[in-house]
Amino acid sequence: MSGEEFFKRARIAYSGWRKRLFHLNMQLLYQCNFKCAICDFWKPPFSTMPQLSLRDIKIIAKKLQPLGPQFISLGGGEPLLHKELFDIIRHLRTNNFPVMICNGWYVTPETARELFKAGIYEVSISVDYASAAKHDAQRGREGAYERALAALAALQANRAHADQRVHMISVIMDDNIDEIEPLVRIAKELGVTYLLSFYCNIRGVREGAVKPAEIAGRLLDIQKRYSEFVALPGYIRRFAEAGQGGIGVAPCYAGKNLYNIDCQGQVTRCIDRLNDPVGNILCDSMDEIKDGLLRQFKQQDCQSCWTSCRGSIEALLYGKQRINDFEAYYRMIKSVPLEQAGA
Repeated sequence: MSGEEFFKRARIAYSGWRKRLFHLNMQLLYQCNFKCAICDFWKPPFSTMPQLSLRDIKIIAKKLQPLGPQFISLGGGEPLLHKELFDIIRHLRTNNFPVMICNGWYVTPETARELFKAGIYEVSISVDYASAAKHDAQRGREGAYERALAALAALQANRAHADQRVHMISVIMDDNIDEIEPLVRIAKELGVTYLLSFYCNIRGVREGAVKPAEIAGRLLDIQKRYSEFVALPGYIRRFAEAGQGGIGVAPCYAGKNLYNIDCQGQVTRCIDRLNDPVGNILCDSMDEIKDGLLRQFKQQDCQSCWTSCRGSIEALLYGKQRINDFEAYYRMIKSVPLEQAGA
């Protein structure tokens, strides 16, 4: 690790310790080649919106610099549809930690090498079922499952540095609880780690009642048996509060520790509050945006979601069993020798 890299990591750790803004979800675009039942972004009006350009990203990166390094989760839509993606990653990596979630359809060995060469820190591929038929139906694209597993293998085999990571990630829903352990086993066979996120019904049309109290116990039991299952236990434990029929998890720290920028540069406290921006980072000052985010954090009482972008941060910063969560987090980000990736 270079001195510059060490300094960057120390600065973001300090931001987390001070409980500042340090995690950014960024939608580069909303266009997607899938039609997932749990997402509306592939539909109008989102799908017709322009994309953030590399020129936009340069403006954004400059304005973010006073905040210190940010974890920037690049998403969409499908980020690999963006023709300037590799240059965007290269530019963001200078002062930040870009990571990405995608569906895996466009990942080839060549694409994987370019992503890691550009400087992506980690890539997560969405896989919701251990059955091709179920996953393809959920994602609205035949062949989605096969392509996702091939993408995981290609990414793991083509990392450029030991600290670059590859994860499988699943959205926990009413009908895939029995799929989780088989998915963890598949992740283990592929040499990658396994993450999950609780389904949020603000977006999508998914029907079905989740029984979160039962889910949490089952997931934690699976985690005891598989070191590859690195989702934070403090995040999983609160599923009972978060699910349908639950009271919701409060307070929400969106606006204080995490925030969102959409493909128009609009800044909101989270991805599910796109209609309530505090400003536009392409034309408004960062001081105004920070003040707006903090004001919304203090005024809002939203308990609508318990997705991993929120829940993992809150488990680490505010959880009751933070030592266990930091241990799981270390397994999530620790360096993995390239020879373990088949390189």
